[in-house]
Amino acid sequence: MLGFKNITNADYSLIALFSILFLFFLQMLSGLVERIYAYALLNSEPDENILGLLFLLSPLVVLIFWKRAPNVVLLISGELMIIARLIEPLVTQQAVYIMAGLSVGSFFVFFGVFLTKVKKQEQKISVDMAIGLAIGVAMSIFYRTANSTVDISQYGWNQIIGWALGILASVILVGIYLRDRDEYLTDKDTATSEEPTQKVGFGKILGLTMGLFSIFVLLWFVFMSPTVIARWTEGNYFGIVVGIVGMLGVFTGVMLWKPDLINYLKSWVIAIWNAVFAISLTMTVLVHQIFFTNDPASFPLLAPATQWFHHIPLALAILTSPIIYLNFIFLVREIVNLKPKPSQIGGSFTIGGLFIIIMLFVQVLPNVWGYLPPISFWFRDQYWLAFFIPAFLLSATILLIGPSSMKLDKLVKKRNSKIGISVIFGIILIGTITGAILTTPRPNYSAEGKTSLKILTYNIQQGINVSGEMNYDGQLELIRAINPDIIGLQECDPTRISGGNMDVVRYFASNLNMYSYYGPKTVTNTYGCAILSKFPISNALSFFAYSDEEQVGSAQAQITVGSRVFNVFVNHPSGDEDITTIYQAQEMVSRTSGLADVIYMGDFNFRAYSAEYNITIGAGLADSWKTRYGLPTEDRIDHIFLRPYSIPSFMVIQAHYVEEGQSDHPAYWIEILL
Repeated sequence: MLGFKNITNADYSLIALFSILFLFFLQMLSGLVERIYAYALLNSEPDENILGLLFLLSPLVVLIFWKRAPNVVLLISGELMIIARLIEPLVTQQAVYIMAGLSVGSFFVFFGVFLTKVKKQEQKISVDMAIGLAIGVAMSIFYRTANSTVDISQYGWNQIIGWALGILASVILVGIYLRDRDEYLTDKDTATSEEPTQKVGFGKILGLTMGLFSIFVLLWFVFMSPTVIARWTEGNYFGIVVGIVGMLGVFTGVMLWKPDLINYLKSWVIAIWNAVFAISLTMTVLVHQIFFTNDPASFPLLAPATQWFHHIPLALAILTSPIIYLNFIFLVREIVNLKPKPSQIGGSFTIGGLFIIIMLFVQVLPNVWGYLPPISFWFRDQYWLAFFIPAFLLSATILLIGPSSMKLDKLVKKRNSKIGISVIFGIILIGTITGAILTTPRPNYSAEGKTSLKILTYNIQQGINVSGEMNYDGQLELIRAINPDIIGLQECDPTRISGGNMDVVRYFASNLNMYSYYGPKTVTNTYGCAILSKFPISNALSFFAYSDEEQVGSAQAQITVGSRVFNVFVNHPSGDEDITTIYQAQEMVSRTSGLADVIYMGDFNFRAYSAEYNITIGAGLADSWKTRYGLPTEDRIDHIFLRPYSIPSFMVIQAHYVEEGQSDHPAYWIEILL
């Protein structure tokens, strides 16, 4: 029977605790930034909500204790982190990022103080924490995969999962607090005989801390949600998910059953392993990155097709990814062995929080390079830097680790505990694979007897409604009510930290059971366009128009409905100068030249009778609203243009705008006769 003592005093307790805490930390770090970005998006510029990032500097609190922190700080900060995480999904508006920020800040305080309190069993604790980190990442992937990249444990009634985990972590935390004198934490009244004989410099503690925070950045940016990599590379989503979780399983298995195998690796081998990982991760982005010119004559520019060899660095990055968790062991052991003061940890963790803020902007600015001049201009086409910096910084900090911290002995852990943890990880792996399979769309719509076609264009504003709340389901219900056959989405690229690493296109395609194409790749830093269809999509590609403000990418594909093949285009032009948008209109319509059965739709950012509108109409593309009602709508910027448009090729029998609310744009849909 599992009692309080069994739960809190078992040799798997620390693994269970840190698995949950690391999971909650990644969830709340993602939620904090996603919410702040959502409110900035509503205003099209940073506002006072950006002050929520100050939660990342919460380790300043640890400076209060200077030489030694009371054990009760662990209990308070840990429980506060858990409580804030459980409340966060239940609140709205700014309260969301306040709870998320409070949880993240409390975690930094807890984790930092914990490292100063360890007095023995440094190897066991560091290995247990690393296994916990790996399981926490695996749980994040599992919960997201089970719900088409939207974390199911923060969603609806499934929040009971988070509550169960939170209660378990709270109980273990109380147990650690009550028994710390008999286990591995330094009592607040322990004599100074345990202090190191040599004074530890702040510089080394800071260097080791930067390694830990680089790990946090990499897990947040890349590995907590594998759809991020899939959208970078147009790689196989299922294969990427299974590959990442599989390597987590390999690491966990080795650390549980044969950690001393690491001793066969010389320090130079570990250094090469780090270098290969850092290079391959950077190249995974770089081989798909496009470096644009400022010459309008270079556009429209086709996105290069993805070749098989482009996936070589991706495979290497996944295969070498366990080095992240091995480095975590080494870094934690070295910090613990140095026995830093709370003041040193507080200072270094605060700088680590500042590093996270800086890296956040390094990732976001390439996507909004025209909005925050002059600084943002420097980041155009530099998306790869957000991954190069933490990966190579992590590799460099390994040089600070002493040989003793890299030596791992065979740990004494009960066989039943090892089997139990292995079984739990196996369940996570099987659940992840099952979730990936079950959420894969399998369209089976028939064109037989079909006499009309519904077409929808919708700017979904990253899945956010007019109040700044995440609104995937509201938008999904609107789409279901219309029941379109072909959908063009704009601003559908939240598969980045600014969108919580969620994939709205995958979520919609899964729930609507439709084929989909997303373009261009997220490494090219556009706001993203997508095509969804009940009928097969072929010859899909992306192309770019000239821009002076943000990179403009569009999606193009052919959709076969019975015996007809439609050429579908989804666009979202934008520019700071009038001449820019005129260039864009000319470049975009040039892609439709010579094609029949054209469906050309999107958020065009132009109104009827504008120069851009006249260019479009002049290219033989008919305004569907005008075709249906005789006059164009003068106050709309979301359009569907058609070619040919004369009876009987295209007869528009319905045209409707569904007013904004679920997004900041109306949904515009039409029905045409086939």
